[in-house]
Amino acid sequence: MNGAPEETGMPRWILAIVGVGLLACVAAALLSTGKGSGESASLEWVEHAPVADSKPVDVPGGGGSMQLIKGSIAATGTNAGGYSLFRVATTLQIDAGSPVGNARILCATEAGARGENARSAEGLRALYPRSSESGIYSQNVPEKLVIDFSARGGENVIVDAEDLGIRGFTTEKGVKLEWPKYIEGQERLKYFIAGGKPTRDLDLPFFTISKTTAVPSAKVSCTVTTSAGKATVTTKAALTAIPPAIDEEAEDRAEEEAQAQEGEREAAEAEREGE
Repeated sequence: MNGAPEETGMPRWILAIVGVGLLACVAAALLSTGKGSGESASLEWVEHAPVADSKPVDVPGGGGSMQLIKGSIAATGTNAGGYSLFRVATTLQIDAGSPVGNARILCATEAGARGENARSAEGLRALYPRSSESGIYSQNVPEKLVIDFSARGGENVIVDAEDLGIRGFTTEKGVKLEWPKYIEGQERLKYFIAGGKPTRDLDLPFFTISKTTAVPSAKVSCTVTTSAGKATVTTKAALTAIPPAIDEEAEDRAEEEAQAQEGEREAAEAEREGE
């Protein structure tokens, strides 16, 4: 008996549904890893070292001293191009009552061998605090930073800043900040201190993120200039070796743990709000 041939496979409408489902699964997988979707994967600081406090130096005009304290250096693993990111943080502390009213302070972090300035995903300097004519007393301290750096299948990575424990970028109001002209391999901060003497120790924490193909290192200095003259404090930051290659499995585990902890925090906050 002649007629239309029998269909021996699945109907086309079923195949279409299956195809759409497979595409959705692939898209979900890409989103979950942050690869192929424009999202950024996290990258851990895997190497750490303290930075020695500088020697205390008298503030020009006397009446107090200044010192670089609470310093640290941290680095990520090395990417396929041989680069690692590294972060240098420290705090300039000036004694309460020091004659620094209307002073100018220039702090610089100069990367060591083969060091380059890193940039944010938006192309801005990876330098904190940010430039502000209105003052930095109320400037938010970032917990996470998205940095332009090729690793883990993407062009940007998320690195931690919360571990620094910085609560604010100044302990006194009236401190303004500008970024001087850009210099490759060096980041600078120019502070302007309002008139009067600080009523308590003036703390000015700051940090930079750089990249290098050598052992991460940097020199940090701050120069205070007043009507009575100038004074400078310096210290050096360095690791002992080039960081190892990025461990993808360890990074995945760390990212999963961080996401789980964040989920627990959000659940706890939601529970408290519901009480």
